[in-house]
Amino acid sequence: MAEINFRSTTTANELYEIAKSAYRGSPWSKQLFENDLRNRTSSYQILELDGEAVAFVGGNLVIDELSISNVAVRAEVQGQQLGEKLLYKWFEKFPAKTRVMLEVRSSNKRAIHLYERMGFEIFNIREDYYRDPKEDAYLMDLRLPRKEQ
Repeated sequence: MAEINFRSTTTANELYEIAKSAYRGSPWSKQLFENDLRNRTSSYQILELDGEAVAFVGGNLVIDELSISNVAVRAEVQGQQLGEKLLYKWFEKFPAKTRVMLEVRSSNKRAIHLYERMGFEIFNIREDYYRDPKEDAYLMDLRLPRKEQ
């Protein structure tokens, strides 16, 4: 069985390479990751599988609202519930009653299923939010502590 470890230190290059694999082309440039890493409100969690960084989650905490900006799992290890493990571990860093928010493409049924299983609920829809291809974004949220499954 593979060994899983977590860490919160990372680099823009590491985040970019994971995102590039996860999305088959990173939606963020290395410069955007660099800018975000310098932001005092940003927080990242890296998941390592047998010593190799294969997934990350990132977001910004402002007062009591945590906005998730990215969840990425390398394509070759997707489908192993690593994203769920990563999110659960990351959520431990934040205080109870923190509102966690994210947006997800309406066609991304796998991610939506994961988020709903974790206790997220759709609270709004942004029509035609995404481009290439054009589609709606579901806005989802939950309050920590997350629902136990």
